[in-house]
Amino acid sequence: MSTNSAQQTCHHPARDITIVTLASGLVSLGTAVVTMALQASPFAVLTSSGATFMAVLTAGMNVLQHVKRGS
Repeated sequence: MSTNSAQQTCHHPARDITIVTLASGLVSLGTAVVTMALQASPFAVLTSSGATFMAVLTAGMNVLQHVKRGS
């Protein structure tokens, strides 16, 4: 092992994006379950869970971008 070997950092952007996508899917599923429990129409269930998915995904991607900029 040489003393002047470069330190390499390993970045996994696909892993991070997958984690954010799965987390937003879970939150969206939870929103759909709660909306169905309130006996809303199927259209209301789809729109509320879809809007939740997009909001959490956007927030998660913004956090990832901010964290990557800081490193």
